[in-house]
Amino acid sequence: MSDGERSNRQVQIKTRDRVRELAEVYTHEREVRAMLDLVPDMFPTTAAGTDIKFLEPACGSGNFLEEILNRKLQGIRFSAIRSVGAYEHRILRAVASVYGVDVCAENVAEARERMIAEVRSHFYNDANTIDPTAAFISAARTILTTNIVCADFLADAATTETIDYQPVRGGYFLRVWSMLDDSAVETEPDLFHQVPEPKRDEVRVHYRDLATTPNPARAESSTPPTRRTA
Repeated sequence: MSDGERSNRQVQIKTRDRVRELAEVYTHEREVRAMLDLVPDMFPTTAAGTDIKFLEPACGSGNFLEEILNRKLQGIRFSAIRSVGAYEHRILRAVASVYGVDVCAENVAEARERMIAEVRSHFYNDANTIDPTAAFISAARTILTTNIVCADFLADAATTETIDYQPVRGGYFLRVWSMLDDSAVETEPDLFHQVPEPKRDEVRVHYRDLATTPNPARAESSTPPTRRTA
């Protein structure tokens, strides 16, 4: 996505009513970039750097999220990977490591769309003649639905669920469900008030199946179907 396209969208206020009701004032692009420039070590171009996690607790319509994703994607080049599946998986890892929370549902929806637009822009500009697969775009939307959520971070963090997408080679993820803030969870053993284990996949899930596997994948469902013969 070009700098001009971003600048056209990055206003600091939308309406005076929203400022009064939501205390909503957006951070301008120049401040976003200046602040992220202070932590260049958070954006290494290695595969491990793809998975460094960011959380924006008052993300608005996505000014910080979009620039964070843009910087992560700069280290992902099809010319170095040379495999569509591995390339898509690496991009999804970048998307899955960015989290955002906002009290306004309109902002959340806009932030998700901006992130998808950033993914599409990078893919088409970098991979050129290769089109992203439908499963890849579906997986990106699925991840953004769980990672950019509508909530009041200060009041709802302990009850707002997100997913940690742990990457596995071959295009797979292992997912762990948890609350944004689980610091209040009892850590000492208690025979009478057992703390449930967090939900998690028992078996890895390929990114092509993320959209159709919203719940933890169980081991019994991993048996491959019987091959039919004529």
